[in-house]
Amino acid sequence: MKRTAHGKPLLINDNNQTIVLNKLDLLDEASIQDLIYQNPECLPVSEIDESYNPLIPVCKELNTPVGPLDLLMVSPNGDLTIIETKLWRNPEARRKVVAQILDYAKELSNWTYEDLQREINKRTGRKGNTLYEIAKAYDSDKILSEPDFIDSVSRNMSRGRFLLLIVGDGIREGARGITEFLTNSAHLNFTFAQIELNVYKAEGYGTLIVPKTIVKTIEIPKLIVEIPTGFVISREFEISNTGINETVSSSPEWENEKNFYSKFWQELINEMIFDDPGQPLPKVSKTQNLYLFPGETKKVWVSAYFMKSQKRVGVYFRAQNDSEGNEILNNLEEYKDDIRNELGDEAIWNWEESGAIGVRKYCEDVFAEKNRHELKEFYKYWINAFVNAIRPRLRRNVND
Repeated sequence: MKRTAHGKPLLINDNNQTIVLNKLDLLDEASIQDLIYQNPECLPVSEIDESYNPLIPVCKELNTPVGPLDLLMVSPNGDLTIIETKLWRNPEARRKVVAQILDYAKELSNWTYEDLQREINKRTGRKGNTLYEIAKAYDSDKILSEPDFIDSVSRNMSRGRFLLLIVGDGIREGARGITEFLTNSAHLNFTFAQIELNVYKAEGYGTLIVPKTIVKTIEIPKLIVEIPTGFVISREFEISNTGINETVSSSPEWENEKNFYSKFWQELINEMIFDDPGQPLPKVSKTQNLYLFPGETKKVWVSAYFMKSQKRVGVYFRAQNDSEGNEILNNLEEYKDDIRNELGDEAIWNWEESGAIGVRKYCEDVFAEKNRHELKEFYKYWINAFVNAIRPRLRRNVND
């Protein structure tokens, strides 16, 4: 009879003695929760999705209308991780816990930041912006500013962008079959993974715990756009391997906004003159984002945007978060100081966290006719400035 899919680990001590490690069963789900909450670095998040690192524990048993989720964690960039712990007994229980964690994700996708903050405060017995304070206490140097952190968390919840982890023991046969029904939740943009904790005992030495990723999915790229942290909230976009595709909603309010955006962007494009004669004009957009590409690839872009909810507009540079986009950012690293000097002190830098650079302008009513000329002048100046700073460096890398 096959007893295990793996060989027994061996420990060789300083005296060159070999000790066989015997596999143990985890005691209960509470012990798994405590272990992970106190030692989140034990989870192999980097091999699942590096953007959620580091995991910062927020609370256990966070209450939701669909039940208490086991563990909630956050990153300094406002990325949320939901963790369910489970001792696996039968296939039915496995499917049940997957459905359960999806219910938590669906519920949180309907929450506001205030909803989340209220439940965290109730659970922890603290007051104020507890989520931000917990993340800031972990690493005050890398944490976003408080407004940007709130924007990021809010955006991730509204998009359903979460890392969903199921952690337990003995996750083996049939595990891959579980992921087949995950596409039923394609309106969310989660990354899902199952992690098995293998526990071994070495007599006279202690216990060894070996985490292993059993199943993981890529993020479902439905209604999503990669954007710099805290810079812009997009309405409905899809990002593919070839670029950015727009999907337009059909509500009456959005129809009015769509008409405004298309007319505004058309006017802006008609008036736009680049210092760089080789820079193509952008295409007219029907959404709050106008995209142009300063290089030969659509993996990096400059975007002008409206953010009416925050009473501001802005321009940012961003690269797609994949191997090609990250390689381009790495190649631009040597020019970072030059780009910073050219853009000046008004530019907001999130280069180390997300490779993003942006500028903002606050405006009480972004749709008001009286502000139209001023906003167009802002966009024309900064789009041209970003093209001047980025385009020649991109071309230099291609030529090299």
